[in-house]
Amino acid sequence: MKYLACGLLARVALTALALVPMQAQAQDRSFERELFKTRFEHEVKFRAAAVQVAWGAEALCDVVTEIEPLVLLSVHALRRGLPAQDLALYREVTGMDEQWRVVWLDESAPAGLKRGDAVQAINGRPLPGSATRFELGAVFRGELPMARDDAGFWDVVLKAREEAAEGKPYTLTLADGRALRVDTQTGCAGGVTASTFDADPNVFWRQGTQRVKIPANAVIEARTQDEFRWLAAFGVYFQASLSAHEREQASAGRSTGFVVGKILTVAVPGAGMLLSAAQAQADRALAVDSAVGSADFFATEVVVALGGDAAAGLRLNERMAARGLKVDVVMMDAFRRSSAAEHVRRLQALQRQQAEKERLEAQAQEALQMSPPAQAQPPGR
Repeated sequence: MKYLACGLLARVALTALALVPMQAQAQDRSFERELFKTRFEHEVKFRAAAVQVAWGAEALCDVVTEIEPLVLLSVHALRRGLPAQDLALYREVTGMDEQWRVVWLDESAPAGLKRGDAVQAINGRPLPGSATRFELGAVFRGELPMARDDAGFWDVVLKAREEAAEGKPYTLTLADGRALRVDTQTGCAGGVTASTFDADPNVFWRQGTQRVKIPANAVIEARTQDEFRWLAAFGVYFQASLSAHEREQASAGRSTGFVVGKILTVAVPGAGMLLSAAQAQADRALAVDSAVGSADFFATEVVVALGGDAAAGLRLNERMAARGLKVDVVMMDAFRRSSAAEHVRRLQALQRQQAEKERLEAQAQEALQMSPPAQAQPPGR
């Protein structure tokens, strides 16, 4: 009996010891679960912002096309391979799998479409999985040169957008057999992308007018809708607007920089930003010495044109710099941050003037409505 009791105690002790690493492992997985959830949410917000910016900056872009009011994602969009255990948890947390699923919808999307729906084809072309992309720059950085890429997916999407611009229907074929017609909206051509699981999280690259990749480190650090929009607009500049702005700069007789508020008046006709001749002349001196500086200005003004915070991009950059993050191209150096801060200051001053102008107009309109009607004068005797 004594030996039996000892044996039972030993088994209980062994069971308790075995549970310790299992509990620790469960706690570790809860951390990873939250990490996967947060990064997925950031990617969805960024890709939704890219659609909204493409629409909002249409008047500024050198090349335009039709843009669908939805975002599709899949595990194929991951630019870094995850171990099997991590991939299984990622699938569980996000609901993603090998199919391309709807993760964001604009209010103009078809009524029969909902989040989580699997899309198998666009305009009859099947949506492929991921491929492998060779990153030459990674060789010089001592990193792995091969990265996952969803280029095949974008080939299908960009082709469907071109066809929609030609007046052809934009049609989704769902996994359940339904075919839905999608109403598109004109916006900046190409695609601004990012993956929060990226083999090169600090790298920015541009593939002609087709695609721009924003560094994952910047997307992960973004917090607000305006910061996501700023990043998307930064990519749009390099993709569809650079040549147009270079021509605008050359015609004005200066190498870099924009007239503050000009983008706003183009993007929002009738906005009435109060630009005096003196202000416009002073703003000619506000310039940075590279295309990336012009992209800073462009992105900031697009955010403001969409009703957002002028300081969003600057605030994001200051936070990335304070944390010592590696973010290629998007990260401002001290000179760019100084120029961006002055640009933000002037934009905020214009916003205050515009708000005061609108307040006075509304006040005058209200006083007019409250004043008694004028009495008709009796005819003279």
